[in-house]
Amino acid sequence: MYKIFKKIPSGVFSVIATVIVAYVLLSPRSQFSSGWLSWLHFENSDKVVHFLMFLGLCFAYLFDYTKLKNPHHTKVNKELAITAVASLVGLLTETAQLVMGLGRSFDVNDIYADVLGALVAFGLMRWKGAHLLRKYLFNKRRRHRHHHHDHGHHHHHHHQSGSNDSGSTNA
Repeated sequence: MYKIFKKIPSGVFSVIATVIVAYVLLSPRSQFSSGWLSWLHFENSDKVVHFLMFLGLCFAYLFDYTKLKNPHHTKVNKELAITAVASLVGLLTETAQLVMGLGRSFDVNDIYADVLGALVAFGLMRWKGAHLLRKYLFNKRRRHRHHHHDHGHHHHHHHQSGSNDSGSTNA
């Protein structure tokens, strides 16, 4: 499982998360009231869904950034920029809903929920997330590398000079 994880290129999670968020946010309202997404529909559900989706989205972005920078530490200003981008996705999808006329209203509270979700993801990554990712996911195999010191190098030279000496005395 870990090896598969290492092979996934940076950016994949961000792309998947963005596609999911865009799909859920830009699918017509009817799917929520009666379709397969209807379980997402309850009182103030859209705020909760927005919050969770953007927490996930921003986390995916920050996750990919951390993976990309590893083993170096991430920079706060870059993380804030990424958080802003995630929030911007929220603003764009709200605007798109308005333009596409999906029977959804442009709701400023949805945007607050988006931004809040993104900020919580940022906070979690700052607080412990990036450290835990580096420790447990990205640098897991670090510890085994110390044992492979090459001791063989120094002995070869003595050998050759030894055999040369014996060769020259014989001659």
